[in-house]
Amino acid sequence: MPAYISISESEWTVMKIIWSEPPKTLQDILGSLKHTGWSTTTIQTYLARLVKKGALATERQGKRYLYYPAVSERDCQLAESRTFLNRIYDGSLSQMVKGFVKSGSLSQEEWEELKNLIASQEK
Repeated sequence: MPAYISISESEWTVMKIIWSEPPKTLQDILGSLKHTGWSTTTIQTYLARLVKKGALATERQGKRYLYYPAVSERDCQLAESRTFLNRIYDGSLSQMVKGFVKSGSLSQEEWEELKNLIASQEK
């Protein structure tokens, strides 16, 4: 996997469809993205970009292609998180968490999950 693949918001939408249950055909992808209002050409452009970036792999099956993720969702999430953290918080995870905690935007469930995660890492 490349060190970092930059995936746009629209490309994330396409990748989530493919990550959900690979492989996918173009028809599968078009059906899953019908709600977006994107044209077939637009979706094909996203797919071509993702293949060129190395995020997707293809395999010809008869007259159609199957699309497979070439990178894991988790790896992409971590790379995007690191990029965000570096860009917005100068790489400081504690500053980011502090910002969310002080803003009051964490739900009670998220707050408990965060406390449990910290407690489990201290052991």
